[in-house]
Amino acid sequence: MKVLSKVVVLFLVFTSCVTPRVQTQIIPDAPEGKFAMGREYIPLSNDSIHVELGFDGIYGDQLVFDFVVHNHSPYELSINPSDFYYVVLDSAMADSSKFPPRMALHPERVIHQYDETLDARAGAKKANSVFGILETGFNVLVSASSFIASENPAYLIDGVFSTMGTAQHYVAQDKQIQENMSLIQDEKEVVKEEIFRPCKLAPGEIMSGYVYYPQDADAACYMFCYPIENQLFQFVYHQKKVVQYH
Repeated sequence: MKVLSKVVVLFLVFTSCVTPRVQTQIIPDAPEGKFAMGREYIPLSNDSIHVELGFDGIYGDQLVFDFVVHNHSPYELSINPSDFYYVVLDSAMADSSKFPPRMALHPERVIHQYDETLDARAGAKKANSVFGILETGFNVLVSASSFIASENPAYLIDGVFSTMGTAQHYVAQDKQIQENMSLIQDEKEVVKEEIFRPCKLAPGEIMSGYVYYPQDADAACYMFCYPIENQLFQFVYHQKKVVQYH
């Protein structure tokens, strides 16, 4: 009985420290592709065009893919990412014509989202500085008023030093916001360089770049569609939610 009690206690302690976390997985419905730069690229080809699609990750509420096009034709290809879209499917074999398409995000809209985020962080940084100055100043004022009332110099010294903790808190928070803004700015610059933009692809050339889509949290399957000239390349991915314990 004592042994069982110990086991129960250990089980309760262990389970209380384990936090379940739901992770969303986006898995291609295709034979295994090739792996490069931490991604699995799924290939599709016809006689004149070779394409590959690699899932990059979920950022906020957006799915991000790396799309690669190799022009094997003798003609120039006109490619516009505003034509890229997906349809949500009930299953991998469902008829995609029954579902409305959802378009990929325009490249400039993606860049603008970074600007909006940076503006919000800048506002938070400004507010943090203002409230830090106000609160620290108020504490000093209260300490000085107490000194005048009590005529106790030691009280004023203690009061002024007590404001240093408040000031350090706001300085640390300001530094954290600034570091966060620097990371966002760096990421924005990378995305500006690497995002897929409208292009003319000459024979033999290769073009690749990030394509952003709004995520559908309830989707079971996605079919990502890439129209290029008179060709349509389609990739099916399953969306699964997996519970992990940490």
